[in-house]
Amino acid sequence: MTPRIPRRAALMLLAAPALARAQAPWTPTRPLRLVLPFAPGGLTDILARACAEQLQARIGQPVVVENRAGAGGNLAAEAVARATPDGHTLLVATQGIIAINKALYPRLAYDPDADFTAIAMLAQQPNLLVVSPRALPDVTTVAELIAKVKATPGGMPYGSNGVGSFTHLSMELFRATAGIEMTHVPYRGSAPLLTDMVAGTIPVAFDGLATSAPQVRGGSLRAIGVTSGQRFRAMPDIPAVAETLPGFDASPWYGVFAQSALPEPVLAALEAAFRAVLESPAWAQVLAQREADAMPQDRAALAAMMTRERQVWREAVQRSGARAE
Repeated sequence: MTPRIPRRAALMLLAAPALARAQAPWTPTRPLRLVLPFAPGGLTDILARACAEQLQARIGQPVVVENRAGAGGNLAAEAVARATPDGHTLLVATQGIIAINKALYPRLAYDPDADFTAIAMLAQQPNLLVVSPRALPDVTTVAELIAKVKATPGGMPYGSNGVGSFTHLSMELFRATAGIEMTHVPYRGSAPLLTDMVAGTIPVAFDGLATSAPQVRGGSLRAIGVTSGQRFRAMPDIPAVAETLPGFDASPWYGVFAQSALPEPVLAALEAAFRAVLESPAWAQVLAQREADAMPQDRAALAAMMTRERQVWREAVQRSGARAE
């Protein structure tokens, strides 16, 4: 005689498939979109495409990189914030969108604090503090630069890639940390700034590694510091600015952000998928080729990092008086 299954056990057996489906990890059901706030060709684009290639092999769906440049990154951020909150549309962003634009722009069609949550950090790459050998032949260290600025009547001029740019705000952070006065001279991008620095017209600036490193290696500019909290492995002979000004850290980072409204299982699945890519030997090779560093952090650590970044850079915007329309 076949033993009789108790009613409660029978109900549990019937419910098991539904419970398994409910507890199964979320997976994308169509192509994933990575929306970028910049044009193709820059480091953000290169990292996003390299990540997309590795990610799609892990999630079983295509990963499409969409470049949506303009308005200081706000067009891309708005597009992701307004997308259907189903985990298939993500934002690749830097400090500008997440930590700076809310203080820089009087009106935004999205809220970077409330609309986004960080799920992964692709990389970070420090900027360089560079001086013109023609303008400052005797300045070889951060301490010597600070002393020179203090001895310059009216404050030494410095260049940047534009009002409200990351290089502008980095110098404002440097100036406030060092307790010195300087005069801002904005340029329309790195190329004209570096041309004037090589000529000796502008004595000092922060600039991106990709654009200033060739000039440094060629001897037409002198790098006296990197903006990361410690020395950069690709340029170990250049001290960190933090060795002179403890706590100084102004390195651009490149993160992946999801909509905050996503359910926790979706956020957890996305975090796990990106972590698998970012902890792989293949990704380490990508970073080595691009002279960038990994930033392995979980979502809790990233949330704390975003809180700090917002405070630091919004205070820098306030000190600079910069506004964008």
